[in-house]
Amino acid sequence: MTSLVSTTRGLRAVFLLLAALIAVSAIAATSVGQYWFQTGADSDKSAAFNNGASVYIQTIKPQSVQAGAFGFWVGETLSNGAFVQVGYEIPNASGYYPASCSPSSCNGSTYLYAGKPTWFWEYFPSGYTGSGFYGGIGQNDAVGENGTFNRYWFAANGSVWNFYFNNQKVGTVSLGVTDSGSYSPSAYGEIADTNNNNAFLSPVLFKNLSYLSDGTFKLIPAGYSYVGYGVGSEKTLPNVYGVQEVEGRADFFQVGSGVTLPQNGTSLWTSAYHLAIVSQYGNSTGSGYYTTFSKVNISTPQYVYITPQEREVFTGWAGSGPGSYSGPLAFSSVNMQGNITEAATWKTEYYLTAFTPFGSASGGGWYPANATADVSLNSTYLNVSQGVREVFQGWSNGATDRNTSVVMRAPGNISARWQLQYFVGLSSQYGSTAGSGWYDNGSKATISLSEDYFNSSSSTRIAFYSWSGLYNSSNTSFAVLSPVSLVAQFKRQYLVTLVAQDSAFNRISVPYFTVNGRKINGSVMLFAGVPYNVTGTYYKGVEVPLNRTVSIAGAGNITIALPVYTVTITSVSILKKPVNATVHATFANGTSSVYKTGQLGTLVLQDVPFGKVTGYAAYGPLVESLSASDGSNPTLTFLNPDIIFMMVGVIIVLIVYEVLARRYHRKTERKAG
Repeated sequence: MTSLVSTTRGLRAVFLLLAALIAVSAIAATSVGQYWFQTGADSDKSAAFNNGASVYIQTIKPQSVQAGAFGFWVGETLSNGAFVQVGYEIPNASGYYPASCSPSSCNGSTYLYAGKPTWFWEYFPSGYTGSGFYGGIGQNDAVGENGTFNRYWFAANGSVWNFYFNNQKVGTVSLGVTDSGSYSPSAYGEIADTNNNNAFLSPVLFKNLSYLSDGTFKLIPAGYSYVGYGVGSEKTLPNVYGVQEVEGRADFFQVGSGVTLPQNGTSLWTSAYHLAIVSQYGNSTGSGYYTTFSKVNISTPQYVYITPQEREVFTGWAGSGPGSYSGPLAFSSVNMQGNITEAATWKTEYYLTAFTPFGSASGGGWYPANATADVSLNSTYLNVSQGVREVFQGWSNGATDRNTSVVMRAPGNISARWQLQYFVGLSSQYGSTAGSGWYDNGSKATISLSEDYFNSSSSTRIAFYSWSGLYNSSNTSFAVLSPVSLVAQFKRQYLVTLVAQDSAFNRISVPYFTVNGRKINGSVMLFAGVPYNVTGTYYKGVEVPLNRTVSIAGAGNITIALPVYTVTITSVSILKKPVNATVHATFANGTSSVYKTGQLGTLVLQDVPFGKVTGYAAYGPLVESLSASDGSNPTLTFLNPDIIFMMVGVIIVLIVYEVLARRYHRKTERKAG
């Protein structure tokens, strides 16, 4: 009775918090009492002094909840009077609910929809008599598809009790004890906090009610019915929600509307044989206690995926015991003529991914561990477009043949490596070409022509001009980044000589001309009708830049005028008479020389680059600066020393005259006074 009281108090508290938040105002307006109808199975006392309990509960949704809430759970009182339970509940209205609560506070919130189930776990400390909710709830619709079974269980780890939904830990609390003492588990369905017994509770299945002892969950050997009320419940209305064993199977019962209403303490299952399903992998079904001679279905998944590329494949059952089954069928049955053990056998398979970006690869798929997978490529090249193709280079395992094999010691990936290639095409009217063919993207192509000149004479010839206007050398290399089609182009050439002239149209000798970036010395064959840029030459130690474009029409000379000038320097006195000055001249090449202008006062410097002369000229103590460029002819004027002496004498005479005149003027003023 103490177990039932504690259990009832726990579920009442959780629904007071979850359901009453959105329904209590409507219920409080009525004058009738509140009800907590409970229906389910109690364990016999052999399950006492346990360290936890477990049950599988079927998810049935949606349920039509008009008031209060529906709940389905497993729970028990602990040795110090504390209480624990875990299961799922269905609220009667949508809204926000606290996600977790402890005696000190509540944290977070989650939104639940009416009629959709979510897991919850709950506890009450020893000596607690209130109605607050301590525990937590899951997300909306968190307990799987309709009709599926989920496991709800709790277990002690020392004095800490952990709560689980399937294999997910959903809560933990320290309650100060390690076992249940003289209490044993119960598994109930409940309609909480309602004001009538009109709600229809669609039947919900429970199975495999178990208790934890010596580190192992053991099925409850005997279960007894309970149809009653929670603590604090009004009892004027009868509890119309029943409980009954299903299909004569031990530890397998249902609760809900339209189900048998037995007397409390009625045996739901008793003597039975135990079926043990032993499987290293998968969620195999069938383990439990079953009535004698009953037929029990056993099943296991055909495949259990350890990772997306590793799986275990069911190979058969190895049964022992009266009525057992041994064979390859994943879905079979046994006849419970005694205790039976069914061991599932498995083999490991690995997945091989065979990938190719072009064409198709065969041989990928699942293989038994250590088997050999044969992989093949349907083609070694693929034409993408005109002049573009992909060529098979080899496999990622190092194999270069399109057929290879892989030993499956682990999941594997093998991929084909391809190389993008472009075609280089060459054609020529004269001679033969070399270098055409397929090239890897980005590689270097070297192309050439067998001969560069044809139909030659001493002054004219047909010569290679360019590859389609892109490359000017008949033997050249380039990076292949796209398909290329090149045609050798030819033009006529004439023998020409570039002749330099100074500004006076006199021919002068230069070592070379720079033409289209190439130095030309003497006669050279140039293409007719092609503009050539003459950009410079060298004369008298000076680089002479030019900007001349010439076009060849025939053989002969081509005259190039240079900025070379004859510079005449004249030296005269202020009276325009020639004087023989000494000239210190510096030229464009940085060299310096000293000259005399002579008795005629004239210095002639022939063919000066740019006509550039700087420096100075001296005549006695007198010095004049010198600067000439671009054909200018400077005249330097010097002040003659004789004239300087004459001018100084005149100035002295004028000063003496001024002094005498002033004295005479003062004497005249005194006499007059």
